[in-house]
Amino acid sequence: MENEHEIKRSLILAGGGVRLAYHAGVLQALEQAGISFNHVDGTSGGIFGTAMMASGVSPTEAAKRWRNLNLKGFMRILPIKNYLSRHNLEAMGSADGIRKKIFPGLGIDLTKINALNALNATFNVCNFSNKRIESIPHNEVTEDHLIAGMSLPIFMPAIKIKTDWYTDAVWIKDANLTEAINREAEEIWLIWCIANTRSYLNGALNQYVHMIEMSANGGLFTEIELLQQINLQRLQNSLKPIQLHIIKPEYPLPLDSDFLLNHINADTLINMGYADASQYILNRLPFNMAMDFSQSTSMKQPGITVHFRQQFKGRIMLNGKNRTASIHLSFFLREINMQVVTTCYSSISCDTENFISGYQNQVVNAGNGVIQPEFIFIFNKQKYVMKVEIKMKNLIDFLLGLECKTAVVSLIKNGNDLEKSLFIQPALNRVINLFYLYTIAELSWIKKREAKLRILKTLFKTHLKNST
Repeated sequence: MENEHEIKRSLILAGGGVRLAYHAGVLQALEQAGISFNHVDGTSGGIFGTAMMASGVSPTEAAKRWRNLNLKGFMRILPIKNYLSRHNLEAMGSADGIRKKIFPGLGIDLTKINALNALNATFNVCNFSNKRIESIPHNEVTEDHLIAGMSLPIFMPAIKIKTDWYTDAVWIKDANLTEAINREAEEIWLIWCIANTRSYLNGALNQYVHMIEMSANGGLFTEIELLQQINLQRLQNSLKPIQLHIIKPEYPLPLDSDFLLNHINADTLINMGYADASQYILNRLPFNMAMDFSQSTSMKQPGITVHFRQQFKGRIMLNGKNRTASIHLSFFLREINMQVVTTCYSSISCDTENFISGYQNQVVNAGNGVIQPEFIFIFNKQKYVMKVEIKMKNLIDFLLGLECKTAVVSLIKNGNDLEKSLFIQPALNRVINLFYLYTIAELSWIKKREAKLRILKTLFKTHLKNST
């Protein structure tokens, strides 16, 4: 087999806003699999992950920083007088919060980026004055470039650098495969989070997102077509084609607004990225260039979605030591074609410090009003299976915070049951979880409430459909 460390790889972190805490989970899975890179390239929200890597922030530390990040600093309002004239309003908010709060919170350090030697990093910005993409190398990038690269029109002001104006590159391309090709990458690993859906939705925010969706996907398909042509030329010259690996969510990620309102949290996004990347690495099949390019980013229709979280605390024996542990579960119930598909994402925190994401998540209906999320996690290089039995017998009690008080946790290693422990969920957690239980649907408030109750009822019946 070809030596892993001799392969020239580029990592392309495409955009998707601040919800790209997802990237931290992907990077943890890639590191765990021993997949390293010579070059990393970031566009739009992908600049966060690229800048963290270039600052020397490890994937584990990146995940910790995202989990601890205070999102209140993400976007700050402009002085009130700026909003008095809609004709002169430069944007809805300023980038000061990102400069002063988000960058330091994520460990982004421009001095370290400029001095980087371990790998090459590039940051994509749109030169609005010239209507072109500029890929800025790490030794030349400035903080203004980083901010401009994430400055979506309407939401954040464009940045003037010297004589030209700069903004987010997503309207031209959201993933710069060309930069990886120019750097002679033999493998390109693309982390893609922009939705590719078939339904056109109403509402100003939805349609703004659709514009990004059209631009980003259209730009990527053009890049893949270029890669296809280059690979044909390489084959004619008896050279191996450049492989394109694409890691993406199964369903479109919730929007930034959901993250900022805590409808979804960083832990869930990180766990999603880790689970998706771990599953991809198991098969590791590069994208087939003979396929319709739209398949490269296609995602399943999410249907009507209900999301809620649960956390259980207790003690468990790991590696011969009795440890305090906290289990974090995020459930997504999706009504698709009159069927409810349940997906769960997971993590476990040991000794109040180490958050470990789970993978190969599944939800089993154990009968008698018990559901059983199961997942695999790795602790100190040892693989464990964890099963969490949760009683959910009464929907009304659940909506009052009276269900899910306890869980029976089983730990399995090498097929052997190690122990069972009783974990509890504090009342405060149950109340908070109810506050953030939410439904995503293009429905009226009444219809949305009816759909939520209808979908939740499936957890209290025997026909729960499993999803891994």
